[in-house]
Amino acid sequence: MIVGVSVIVCSLIYSIMVAILYFNKKRINNIENKIYKLMVCMNIYGLFNELACCYFTFYEKVSPFNEFMCAIFNKLFIIYMFSWLFTFTCYVFFVTFKDKKFVKKKVNTIIGSLYTILFVIIFLLPIEYYSDGTYVYSYGLAPNMVMFFGTLTILFDIWCVFRNKKNMKNRQYYPLYVLIILMIIVLIIRNINPGIILINSTFAFITVLMYFTIENPDIQMMEELYKNKKLIEKSSQDTSNFLFRMTQDIKKPVKDIIEASKRYESLDNLEDAKEGFKYINNMSIDLDYLINDALDVSSMTTKRLKIFDSRYNPSNIFKEIKYRFEKQIDKDIKFNFTISNVIPNYLYGDSIKLKQVVNSILFNALKHTHSGDISLDVSGIVKYGVCRLIITINDTGDGISIEEVNNILSLNSEALASIDLRNRDGDILNLKEVKKMVSLLGGNFMVKSEDKIGTTINIVLEQKIVESKESEISKKLESYEQSLYKNKRVMVVDDDAKELTKITTWLENHDAEVSGSLFGRDIIEKIASNIKYDLIILDDETSTYSALDVLKELKKNKKFNIPVVVMINDNKEFIRLHYLQDGFADCIMKSKLESEINRIMKRF
Repeated sequence: MIVGVSVIVCSLIYSIMVAILYFNKKRINNIENKIYKLMVCMNIYGLFNELACCYFTFYEKVSPFNEFMCAIFNKLFIIYMFSWLFTFTCYVFFVTFKDKKFVKKKVNTIIGSLYTILFVIIFLLPIEYYSDGTYVYSYGLAPNMVMFFGTLTILFDIWCVFRNKKNMKNRQYYPLYVLIILMIIVLIIRNINPGIILINSTFAFITVLMYFTIENPDIQMMEELYKNKKLIEKSSQDTSNFLFRMTQDIKKPVKDIIEASKRYESLDNLEDAKEGFKYINNMSIDLDYLINDALDVSSMTTKRLKIFDSRYNPSNIFKEIKYRFEKQIDKDIKFNFTISNVIPNYLYGDSIKLKQVVNSILFNALKHTHSGDISLDVSGIVKYGVCRLIITINDTGDGISIEEVNNILSLNSEALASIDLRNRDGDILNLKEVKKMVSLLGGNFMVKSEDKIGTTINIVLEQKIVESKESEISKKLESYEQSLYKNKRVMVVDDDAKELTKITTWLENHDAEVSGSLFGRDIIEKIASNIKYDLIILDDETSTYSALDVLKELKKNKKFNIPVVVMINDNKEFIRLHYLQDGFADCIMKSKLESEINRIMKRF
């Protein structure tokens, strides 16, 4: 009896521990989890019940109360064993037929009726007890009925498995296989010595084993992944809309330049030609701004930022601007406001000056717009801890002359320095003052206008992203991501897109995790952001940075120890040794890239 009770107590301890782990987390509310919750509770109840059976059966003759309690607890224990076997069989059944429609429609009624009938039969059948001071156990029609029912349920479970042959290796069937083996062993032991109590401990072991095999994802993780999925969908849509709008903005000045060139090429009048050149120059400046200041992500770097200590919520700032501006406009003007979901929750910057700039532009737009539309659009590009805010304000007002636009755009640093903004905090600024304020914030300013058609003003402002405190779920996701990268992680930089694709394919054939970029600046920012790589491969000459420039930047980080390989043309093979002396780990000849990639991957 002491051995049997010890086994029961040990089973109870680890069953309670597993129950605490299980119920301490949210779970998906599917049928398997509902059944498992019931089994966990039943198992702990059954172990306590069995301890009570041992105690009252051992001391049954001491008093009428003990005799009464012995009868009650033994009857409850027999019912518990029947209920556990019935519930486990339901679990196997639902796992096998969970994709079948009839499971939901008919089975619940059948299961309920069958359980009720068997419960009544087992409850009414007699039960006997045995105790000799060393062993205690029960016997009789009720226990025999449970044993017979248990045999039938296991046979039924085996039938379910064979009905689903293709999924026999499904880990959800593992508890069944273990149960079959253990029940055979327990029945043999019971026939040899009924006093060795092992059946309920077997049920406890199977219940704990199910914890590790049941489809039981962490609901917090799923919620985080779902939230991430929705954010990606929103960001993707916002990015598509932004790129479409930028594409249209680029097409227009290109088209205008072509048309103006054709229109003005045949002019004989010098004054008219000068006006034409002014117009073309204005469109060229607009085009250069869009391409180099708004869309060129290769120039995005934390080193160019004007760092501010104060942080702000851009969404709240622009919603406040919207709220206040709507109170100023009359009924003949429609105000449109959009802000991209790509923009982070918090940025570092001077929110007061930013509000002053946007409010001033909106006020000037309202001043010259008597009917039609005024719109404020805030888009963003996020890269390596930097958010590029692209603020666009359109109006359908009177417009600004080309001379005035060129006068604003041509303001150099000396002219801007002469503009006095002292004691102008909170004031409405004119466009020249706005340009200086934007310059002080470290941004770029662009204005384009057509007489009687309207004005568009763009501000591009790069702000450092406030890193939010990582949640436990984010850390889990990051840890999981890191565990996936068992192969080498390689970064390749080459501004030839076709060549980059080839190299990426060859590296992936070596089971490498490959990141590719057309910009040399990319790898510098990635390393600065603590992204880990096993190997870096750089094209010797790109349109923005040479391989040596990139290497020098990387070497400024004293902890940097990643091997860097440079790709060179055949005409530079004679200076190969110089590259190695400069700090490159190896050189790759472009004329035999594939074989060189194979060599490099074997070496590193």
